[in-house]
Amino acid sequence: MDRPWTSINRREGRARFALALLWGMAGGAGCTASAADEASSEAPQRQERPLAAEATLRPPRRVDSLLSLFDQTASVVEGEVTDIRSEYSPRTGPWTVVTLGNVRAHLGTAPREVQLKQAGGLLPDGRRLVISHVPRFVQGARYVVFLRNTGWSLSPVLDEHAFRVETVAGREVLVGAEGGLVSGMDSEGVRQTAPVFETVDLMGVRPALRAGAEGRKAPEALGREAFLSLLQNHLRARGLTVEGTFRAEPVTAASSLSVAVAPAPARGPASGIVPLQPERDVPPGQP
Repeated sequence: MDRPWTSINRREGRARFALALLWGMAGGAGCTASAADEASSEAPQRQERPLAAEATLRPPRRVDSLLSLFDQTASVVEGEVTDIRSEYSPRTGPWTVVTLGNVRAHLGTAPREVQLKQAGGLLPDGRRLVISHVPRFVQGARYVVFLRNTGWSLSPVLDEHAFRVETVAGREVLVGAEGGLVSGMDSEGVRQTAPVFETVDLMGVRPALRAGAEGRKAPEALGREAFLSLLQNHLRARGLTVEGTFRAEPVTAASSLSVAVAPAPARGPASGIVPLQPERDVPPGQP
């Protein structure tokens, strides 16, 4: 049975920000939520921790160059997704907490286990808050992740720089949030090919290659070692290092959570468009 949903979307250059509420029940009744949703919603609520002191944090900025990427990076880590769970607070809304285990810090420092708390997730009534510009993770997959050294309200991952390790045509490659392969790095930032994989779905299932994509982009794609070596070469060439501290807690509730969203009709997406800003344009403490 199709689930009705509502959507809020904005495009600004290459940036894309969307928010949707997906019903766990058709029309609010008559169809129960999925078993995975029920299991997540039954998880005990965790005690809320205070939000970080805003005065001590730099605000996030637009990542529009390699220098702005380096400037906002606390560390670059590699780890395996060992757990994905939902949390809910009446004060700050739903969150999805992704745990990276067996973490190795390639740049900067990081503990052996890192938790990435991202805005969005299950609501108590079975609906799901979905926010684009927040990367989705695959259970059991290995990732190379850039962690912020600034304040944040949606995700501690820097501008969707979470790259999944995959194998294409017998070669290890890194896959970006939209399914493209990491192919290089220049003054504008990390380069990626056109999408080769499907995007990660809401349940965190490993996505498949797109039809006819097997091996098509693999020759120009980079694996972990090649990408990390290229990253370090760019830092050395510019006399730079990554600095600052990764903070696991947001500075404020996500600005999108203050937008009122009414239930959608029973069929198809809502057509209304409400302008919203991606996190990099929202100063900390101003929801």
